[in-house]
Amino acid sequence: LASACAGPHLPPLPLRRMRAMFSRLSVTRGPVSQVARRVAAPGAPPWQHHARQRLCLLRLVRPKSVAAVTLEQAAAEVPSGGGAAAFAKQALEGGLVREGYERVVGLWLAGASGMLFSMIALGGYTRLSGSGLSMTDWRIQGRSLPLTQEAWEKEFEEYKRYPEYQRLHAGKMELEEFKRIYFVEWFHRMWGRGAGIYFALPLAYFVVRRILRPQLALRLTGLLGLGFSQAFVGWWMVRSGFDPPEKHTPTLGAHQRPRVSPYRLASHWTAALTLYCGCVWYSLALLRPSPEAMHKTAEAAAAALRCRRLALPAAGVVALTLISGPFVAGNDAGRAYNTWPKMIDDWVPPEWLSTVSMPMTKWRHFFEETAVVQFNHRCLAYTSVGSTLALAAYAATQPLAPGAAAVVRLLPLAVGGQMCLGIATLLLYVPIELGVAHQAGGVVVLTSLLTVLSALRLPVALPVAAVAAAAAA
Repeated sequence: LASACAGPHLPPLPLRRMRAMFSRLSVTRGPVSQVARRVAAPGAPPWQHHARQRLCLLRLVRPKSVAAVTLEQAAAEVPSGGGAAAFAKQALEGGLVREGYERVVGLWLAGASGMLFSMIALGGYTRLSGSGLSMTDWRIQGRSLPLTQEAWEKEFEEYKRYPEYQRLHAGKMELEEFKRIYFVEWFHRMWGRGAGIYFALPLAYFVVRRILRPQLALRLTGLLGLGFSQAFVGWWMVRSGFDPPEKHTPTLGAHQRPRVSPYRLASHWTAALTLYCGCVWYSLALLRPSPEAMHKTAEAAAAALRCRRLALPAAGVVALTLISGPFVAGNDAGRAYNTWPKMIDDWVPPEWLSTVSMPMTKWRHFFEETAVVQFNHRCLAYTSVGSTLALAAYAATQPLAPGAAAVVRLLPLAVGGQMCLGIATLLLYVPIELGVAHQAGGVVVLTSLLTVLSALRLPVALPVAAVAAAAAA
């Protein structure tokens, strides 16, 4: 397909050949026959065949690119004239926002990312301080703090009906202490509503003014919908803490410490990270240099392509490590086996060996058994450090652009620092400060990973054949 798009004058490609090429690339976005007919429209002048093939390739391979082909670049590839200019304008429509609004929209999304980051850190403090189950009801519109002594006492009496008070605080908690944990949970909820308003109002303005391209507007609207559903997921998670914990983690036996379901906690955490990823990704796409500005030669673009192939599996390992964290937190697994590098006296705990020997009958142990959950998280952390170090070492041998090489080198530092922070948190029996820092550190690692993937995006304005040849070499 690269060679087919290299020449300035090309005849229409046969439908069979187009189907074979798109199938090999695995980038088809619709019925191949429709793509091929649109690309090779009969009766069109030769320059239009070339432009159509080039644009189709770019949109299939780089559907998320910020600037598909600028007006000047597209016009330079085709003869002058009304048809060429119209086709170049069509190419420009592949951008994310209307020209001139990149910085405004990018800063807005960066601000939303900051609010989500603080929301995640605040959620960690809410959980670790034992405040998350203090509010026993939920209203979508929110509510003010109790204003009278009678209102506070009523809320306290409601809290006394549930396992957390009955098993941990019965006869020991005073009203003033309840007010403190209640405020933390209330503020966490209200801050989330504030983040939703911050995101929704500018989004509505940008959509009405048609500042966002339809593709970006649709995706950001989807993020808004996910954020709205996150409120329900959060309450669904909190609601599980009002049940006896044996209901949600039956393998741990009786007399468990009251807490929310680790499965629901993982759902809430994953949805929060998904929202954060969407905001950070498009903020980077709008504020950082475009791939064309970063990878100015075919050799640099080919090096980015090779590094990206290695970065994607590393990203998968890091993501799996992040998702395993809520099962450690949700089962209070960080308050056991507080030794390193061994787990008490074992390199591999016998509980893990027993679980993997019968995975079909003991599958819940992978998510509920303290030793198994913690050992899995440790191994994933080691693998994350190793994979990001391998990526950095490989990138050092490639002719990457300086900006891309710098962020790749920083990634293993972020992952390694997060692992060291996790070890310190474990050895010190999860103090609140270090627990919150470790949760926030996971988001920092995710940010570093997104920055690397953004820096390794492929340019679309360079000759496709040159990039392909350099990558093959």
